Amino acid sequence: MRIAQISDCHVTAPGELVADRIDPTAGLARAVDHLVALGDEVDVVLATGDLVNDGRPGEYDRLEALLAPLPQRVVVVPGNHDDRGELRRRFGLPPGGADQPIDRVVDLGDVRLVCLDTTTPGRNDGRLTIDQLTWLDTHLAERIDVPAIVVQHHPPFASGIAAMDRFALDGTDIEADIVRRHRHVAGLLAGHYHRPIARAVGGTLAFACPSTAVQLLGRLGRGPTTYADDPPAYALHELVDDALTTHVVQLRDTDEWVPSWAAPPGDVNGA
Repeated sequence: MRIAQISDCHVTAPGELVADRIDPTAGLARAVDHLVALGDEVDVVLATGDLVNDGRPGEYDRLEALLAPLPQRVVVVPGNHDDRGELRRRFGLPPGGADQPIDRVVDLGDVRLVCLDTTTPGRNDGRLTIDQLTWLDTHLAERIDVPAIVVQHHPPFASGIAAMDRFALDGTDIEADIVRRHRHVAGLLAGHYHRPIARAVGGTLAFACPSTAVQLLGRLGRGPTTYADDPPAYALHELVDDALTTHVVQLRDTDEWVPSWAAPPGDVNGA
């Protein structure tokens, strides 16, 4: 199973910028081009929240147009910049009101995605209620014969970047305890932090995906919210032997070459 993850796309209306400088559609368009080229080498695309910048219908119109070329199935979870009603309408998610989280299970053959809505309308921080955590425990227990991946917007760990940790997730200790009891959980995939960060949580890998729009500066400690001109990026996860191997794909122009000492195709002993 090969899973692509895009996150924090922050799509705006035409002419509007993110972080005073960035057209967020450029990186997302490049990510889509990559994934179109990969075709059936990728089984599913996870979009882990903050898909648009302000939750406006016109932004979702633009998001839909940008994602339309993808040949893969797209599974979305809400971020704190998203609108639950628009996500429900655009992506065929379960019905409900603005105050009802969009929690759901997506079974993909030999892997189960358990998708949690960590958002609270009008707030940037995240929260998992006791009802949601009970729901998580129940649905992880339903199928222990296949690996499960928990998918959410807010990561279940602190980043060490004070400006982001103000908007952290409440309920992480209980979530970690639940995951620890379910040894078939292969990983927890999230976004929100606008840079790749990994940490062990509940005995498995938790990963915060970089943004297709703009990355935060990786400066630990205090300071204002500061961005860097690191390239937009997405993640590729490969599930092998019930464990995730994760690669970060930077979306920038690069040169490729094969050095003279490298093995020719088919020669496994030359490298």
